[in-house]
Amino acid sequence: MIDNHIVKQIQREVQSFWDKEVRKDYFAQLAQGKEIGHRIADLVDDKTTGWLAVNYITKYQRDRRGSILPRSMGDIWLEHSNIYHPINVKTGVSATNGQPNMVSLKKLLTALLLQQIDSYYLLVVKIEIQKPIRCAVHFVDMLDHLDYVTFDSGPGQIMLKARAFFSARATGVIPEKRSVKQKVEKLLDLLEDGERRLAENRKRVLLNYRKRAQDYSLLAQHLVTAKTQEALNLR
Repeated sequence: MIDNHIVKQIQREVQSFWDKEVRKDYFAQLAQGKEIGHRIADLVDDKTTGWLAVNYITKYQRDRRGSILPRSMGDIWLEHSNIYHPINVKTGVSATNGQPNMVSLKKLLTALLLQQIDSYYLLVVKIEIQKPIRCAVHFVDMLDHLDYVTFDSGPGQIMLKARAFFSARATGVIPEKRSVKQKVEKLLDLLEDGERRLAENRKRVLLNYRKRAQDYSLLAQHLVTAKTQEALNLR
């Protein structure tokens, strides 16, 4: 893990950086019109990652040809005590919370089981689109906040329960202390539950198709009509 005082230092520094950036003319122009969220998120993610690369010792995960892996579990990896820690940079706009994707659960579990990592950091820059534009930076090891994640075996991603997470942060809720082994067990429980729900859902879908196919088999003939094509919404 990264020492707590370094975590707090990075959070303060990134907060200071974005407090200045959101006051600049280019940012005000960016925060107008449609598709604000995507435009701001791309820029904030890139600038935050670049800021870390300039101010700290960092590396990127690369493939055999030396290209940056587009699906690395960390947007950037930060060095502390000769160990590199994955950092996922996220941008939140206004009051939008939802359940943003963070990382492949199996990829995260594999890295933990191989003792390649002992932490997974989330650096969130929340932007409030108002006058003046404001921002709030959060920098945490998400393995310390596993009570605020959920998992869907379909896409295979851990997702942040953003509303609950930020509410807990605002009210000073102290997360449950877990050892790395306990964190692995918690992640394994999430995976097991997700796989069970996925299997049950697939079984329901298959049974539905079997019932529909059974009804179809009773038809006198296969006949395409204007009525059957209405649902295609052809225009």
